[in-house]
Amino acid sequence: MTIEEIEQAANALPVEQQAALARNLSAKLARKPGGKKPWELAPPDVPIEELRRIHAIIEAEFSQVDPKGS
Repeated sequence: MTIEEIEQAANALPVEQQAALARNLSAKLARKPGGKKPWELAPPDVPIEELRRIHAIIEAEFSQVDPKGS
C-alpha cells in the first residue's frame, strides 16, 4: 500500500476516526527512538510578512473583545 492510498483511506474516515488515527500515529512516533513530541518540533518556516499579517489579524480581533466579558 502506498502513502497516497493510505491518505485516501484516511480521508474516507469520519472526522472522529481521523482525529483518533492522528492521535495514535503521533503517540507512536513520539515513542520511537529519535521521535519528537509535537512541542519539541521546530516551528514551521513561515515568511515574516505572513507572521506580521497573522499578528495584525489577531490584534484586530482581540481589540474588539471586552475584557470584562460584557
